[in-house]
Amino acid sequence: MKLTTGWLKPPSTSKGIDHLGTQAPCGMIYGQLLPGITNVTDRARYYSFYPWLVWSYDQRYSKDDPAHFVERFRRADCLFTLIAERHSQVDDQDDERHGIAMVGRNKLVTALTRLKAVGVLLLSQYATTDTKEDRYFVNRLGGLSQYYAGTLANLMIMQSSTTSWTRYSTEYGSLLAQDFETNVAGTLFWEKVESDEITLADLDELSGFCACNIPSCPAECQHLTDIFFDVKVRYGDEGEQRRRSLALIQQLASALPDGEDLSEEVFRACTYTGVLPGGLPWTIPPTLQSTCALWVVYVRNDLLSVAFQTILSICLTELQPRTSDERGRFGSIEAFADWFVGSEKMDEVLNELEYETFSDLVEHASVLGPALADWGDMGHEIQLGKQLIADWRGGAEVPLLLARSLELLAMLVARDDLTKQPYSGLVITADSLRDYPINLVSFRHRAADWQTMSVGQVASDLMLWCMNTHLRVALRKLRQSGRSTFQLHPSELGVEVACVHVPAPTQTTPRFRQAVRILRDLGLLTREGGRTRLTDPGRRLMEVASV
Repeated sequence: MKLTTGWLKPPSTSKGIDHLGTQAPCGMIYGQLLPGITNVTDRARYYSFYPWLVWSYDQRYSKDDPAHFVERFRRADCLFTLIAERHSQVDDQDDERHGIAMVGRNKLVTALTRLKAVGVLLLSQYATTDTKEDRYFVNRLGGLSQYYAGTLANLMIMQSSTTSWTRYSTEYGSLLAQDFETNVAGTLFWEKVESDEITLADLDELSGFCACNIPSCPAECQHLTDIFFDVKVRYGDEGEQRRRSLALIQQLASALPDGEDLSEEVFRACTYTGVLPGGLPWTIPPTLQSTCALWVVYVRNDLLSVAFQTILSICLTELQPRTSDERGRFGSIEAFADWFVGSEKMDEVLNELEYETFSDLVEHASVLGPALADWGDMGHEIQLGKQLIADWRGGAEVPLLLARSLELLAMLVARDDLTKQPYSGLVITADSLRDYPINLVSFRHRAADWQTMSVGQVASDLMLWCMNTHLRVALRKLRQSGRSTFQLHPSELGVEVACVHVPAPTQTTPRFRQAVRILRDLGLLTREGGRTRLTDPGRRLMEVASV
């Protein structure tokens, strides 16, 4: 028998994200609170444009040439973005209303500049699927396949497809497409797609396609509003939760005092504490209070994640050798943790905290720490989480970073309501958390053990927990994707850091900005004097959605 052997190719490396898996539960939470909106579905008009594009193609061409469909689709996708960007420049130069987050925008802004210079532009130059510098998007079906397809399928607007061809649904997609058709110059649009040539005058004539124009198209606007707010109760629990979260955002926009703007930072703080900027209580309708309570769980999990990410980054920083002689100086992660706890840096941490035991630190947070409502206080967990990210980026010293992380964790322990399950009200089970060892449930159990430990022992346990969890998470990613995301690894020389740049702690992005942009696209929010406020239609819908 002839045997052939070969070398195993080492796995490719990747920077990776969420090296501890602490952000995954956050994603589970906001995925349940804002279903139908994702971190890449930024504009409401794509929810109607894409079904219209496929529907109107079917009215004009046969359905037996996938290559023709892909080519025309890509040209149309480019043209849609160019129209929005041009409309911004000739209307009010407000990118947020027009061109922001349109598919392929970064590349097509340059194309528009070129069009101004030469007078005529070929859509195919940017719609090409070849590897060229001008190509607007890699995915064959552009922003639809890359960003919107799954969401539109879940909302029953489009049909799921694994081929280059895609279909609209006869239930909702065709109706939405026909609503769209009644308010745009569809024939001219397709003439320009077919001819391949466009001018600035063409873009101006097609300005009705701009993403800002939903409110001026009553049927389309009503249809999209019905979908996002599930007015006709088509989407079950998901539709109800999306409606409540959108109404909660509207409630906050309505309640904010003069001079305050609606932002993700303000939304986090106000939902977590129930207090508006300036200290006034936020009166939330009873029907939205349970949804707000679930956003509290999200913020709590995200703060936990920031603290643990910071501790992992501290470990990686301290493990990096300063000289070649220091390489592999720790034979194990346990040896590293023992060394750090006995180092001068740990003494600095203790001096900063002024408490020897973790239970004392928690008691201080509970009795002498800022009240939940006082979220502007620098000792509040909202500010501690924000400051950890800023301090890391600003190059703060390790002792300060570790002390602030411990303070943040102590605040979370002090605020923990032991009468409730950490993920109460959410569909998050023990099985769904199995691959993410650091979560609100495991944190509660671990924190109970820390009550009898010194701050140094807790710091050691935190470091070991972070490093062991990272190795487990990275190993799982390697098994699933074949890519190595290890930031540290054991070697024959000892524990070594694998990353060149230590990852910085970050917050998750809970689809808030996308939700606000969609509400603005629908004419339910507006920007006035640099602030986001409710419109009259938005207020009427908010009142109905809050009942």
